[in-house]
Amino acid sequence: MNLEGRIDITFQPRADAPASVSIQSTRPQLAQKLLAGRTPEEAAHLVGLIFSLCGKAQRVAAEAACAAAQGVLADESGKDRETAVLLELAQEHAWRLLLNWPEQAGAPLGIAPDMASLLKLRQSVGDPTRFAATLSDLLTTNLLGEPAADWLARDLAGFDAWRRAGPTPTARLFAALGDGADAGISQVALLPSLGRLQNEAALDLARLALETPEFCAQPLWHDAPAETGALARLQEQPLLAAWVEQRGRGAGARLLARLLELAALPGRLLADFADLPDAGSVLVRAWSLGDNGGLAGVETSRGLLLHVVRLQAGKVAEYRIVAPTEWNFHPAGALAQALSGLAPGDDLAARARLVAQSLDPCVAFGIEVGDARNVFGRRHPPDR
Repeated sequence: MNLEGRIDITFQPRADAPASVSIQSTRPQLAQKLLAGRTPEEAAHLVGLIFSLCGKAQRVAAEAACAAAQGVLADESGKDRETAVLLELAQEHAWRLLLNWPEQAGAPLGIAPDMASLLKLRQSVGDPTRFAATLSDLLTTNLLGEPAADWLARDLAGFDAWRRAGPTPTARLFAALGDGADAGISQVALLPSLGRLQNEAALDLARLALETPEFCAQPLWHDAPAETGALARLQEQPLLAAWVEQRGRGAGARLLARLLELAALPGRLLADFADLPDAGSVLVRAWSLGDNGGLAGVETSRGLLLHVVRLQAGKVAEYRIVAPTEWNFHPAGALAQALSGLAPGDDLAARARLVAQSLDPCVAFGIEVGDARNVFGRRHPPDR
């Protein structure tokens, strides 16, 4: 059994109409099959092993959902869990900005993937204080070319001046996006961040997941597809909001949201989470559903991860997972809309791949454009 599956994307550009897009996912919904009959401790341990990416977030979600099912919504390990989630989120953001994006777009610009910096960051993950210092140095030297606080204070004009000056490979990658409309604009609704998710809406999502397992494969927000991720979490951040207003909500906006979130992470790692008033900063949250049911949400680099569980006699009776990939790669969701609006051109396949990468599926994916002569795919490196 393939525990990961893959996503196959085909689209046919048209000169006088939106492109036709098809998104086929073979990602299996395995939570019920693998976790039913296990104790909460066994379920959380197994979840952490099954998922090769965001494994810590998956385990935290399982622990929190099972605890909520038993009527426990907070415990002494809460801060440790949030720190683990934040460390994992930071590494995923850095991976996209330092490796994946340069791999697909950096060669013509003379930009090489920066694996050395990623390894250095990974080596410091055991100590949050050291990790924050390492990330801060990485931001200053490799990503931003200036202290993160100075860069975060820039408005859109200041950001444009930064990217045109090209002090770092990341700045030059943003400069290569140009000054016109963003690539792959989507207008689907943004899923609320975890801290802004209303209780009634959260409970409704849990109910739909439990009653209709198919919902987990193609989730809907108010009966329509939605987008989740750093862009949804930071949608009110002034620089990002200005980008979206002027250029649209596309691949550039999503990459900018990742960089903005990463630039703020050293300070967040050193802060007391209890003192962070912004609802967008909530990383882990749980709800008791009654009748031995629990729901937990965790913010990951890709977006909001939901786990829903119902226990019976101390063991898992029902288990559902709604992952960020299922939101963003819904057949009628953010990616489908983004690709349908791409204009034909010689660089169409590269632009399509950039758009897909900006939404970051957690499994292998392939893109077939037009007459199938241009096929692109990506798999995560085996050492992840």
